[in-house]
Amino acid sequence: MTLRGYWMLTSDDRLLHFHDDVSEVDLDLAARPVSIAVTRDGQGCLVLESNGRIQGYGTARVLGDLTTLDLVARPVDIVASPAGVGYWVIDSEGSVFSFGNAAFLEGVPQVAERSARAVRITPTSSADGYWIVDVRGGVHTFGAAAFHGALADQRSVDDVRIVDFAPEANGRGYLFLDCDGRVYTAGEVDYFGSPADLGRVDAVGLINRPGGYLVIDARGAVTAFGDVANLGSPVGSGTTVVAVG
Repeated sequence: MTLRGYWMLTSDDRLLHFHDDVSEVDLDLAARPVSIAVTRDGQGCLVLESNGRIQGYGTARVLGDLTTLDLVARPVDIVASPAGVGYWVIDSEGSVFSFGNAAFLEGVPQVAERSARAVRITPTSSADGYWIVDVRGGVHTFGAAAFHGALADQRSVDDVRIVDFAPEANGRGYLFLDCDGRVYTAGEVDYFGSPADLGRVDAVGLINRPGGYLVIDARGAVTAFGDVANLGSPVGSGTTVVAVG
């Protein structure tokens, strides 16, 4: 199933859903939000807070969180399973916490002694594997997730800070987004452009769809590339975008 809409979490603790129309939820958060995850039907959203608490909205079900754990690193990302009901959370060391039917397939500490700070976990379309990506564009693969190279294979990454990552629908490649709005590709995936081609932006999110992708910056501006629709944004509202899904 291909999702059409998207969600944004703003700095005034509002969860916005852009679809055929725009809806919003005012959140009651106990700690700083760090990431959101969209359910497989596109109608629900999970919100991860910096203390490990998880809240669910719409069709999203909360199946547990990290608040009772003695965490050694801070949570950085959450992603919902594209098959069944479940989700994965990772911390900055790349450790994986799985809930519901989301399978645990190990994390970065189990396969690498040293790694840069983890920023994203993304599952395969059939939920039988996942990629964990670090801030320098390093890629760790688990289960059926295919490796198509790391960003360091293409260029020097000393000045790069990756903020988002998205695989091609069939897993034949993937996209990286850095904080300046540059989009990089690896494997068999089409490149349609970057906001940075027109000047630096404070990029926060990348939404990949068949035929194109969207890049969202901290102001809430949405830039569409390829054949994909811009369904709206909170730009001009006086808030910043914290997370995108």
